[in-house]
Amino acid sequence: MLKGFFGPWIAIKLCEAQVAAGGADYSHWVPLVAGLLVILGHSFTCFAGFRGGKGVLAALGVFLALCPITALASFGVWIILTVATKYVSVGSIGACIALAAFSTMGYFQLPFPPEKFNEGLWITCLLVAIFVIVKHKSNIKRLINGTENGFGSKRKK
Repeated sequence: MLKGFFGPWIAIKLCEAQVAAGGADYSHWVPLVAGLLVILGHSFTCFAGFRGGKGVLAALGVFLALCPITALASFGVWIILTVATKYVSVGSIGACIALAAFSTMGYFQLPFPPEKFNEGLWITCLLVAIFVIVKHKSNIKRLINGTENGFGSKRKK
């Protein structure tokens, strides 16, 4: 999660320093690109033959840096769904759907979340949510077949 947070956070700080020094303002897109690269780097790491995780924890870190209230609300959805169903994959998919919904609400300036989303951040949230859900394709198949392993359960074959 820390690598997810620090990628866009460092990009934000560098953009702020550049603007303070009288340079061009790239703060609308550089942190977004940094966040996307962190998630892709986590999911397709060159150190494991371009196979990695599903990007959920990296995405949480990224969005804690970019839109913390939305990220925390989505994490709350993850906790509720994971505890209720005993499936981390259900919590992860639900949190991604919540991220997409909350960011859409922010983009259209609804009362929640109080963060205002520009078009780039909104599209980034939607793309990451879709990406993470697609990465869970095998989990979705196992959930449908009843063979997904929940936490606290014995491994199913």
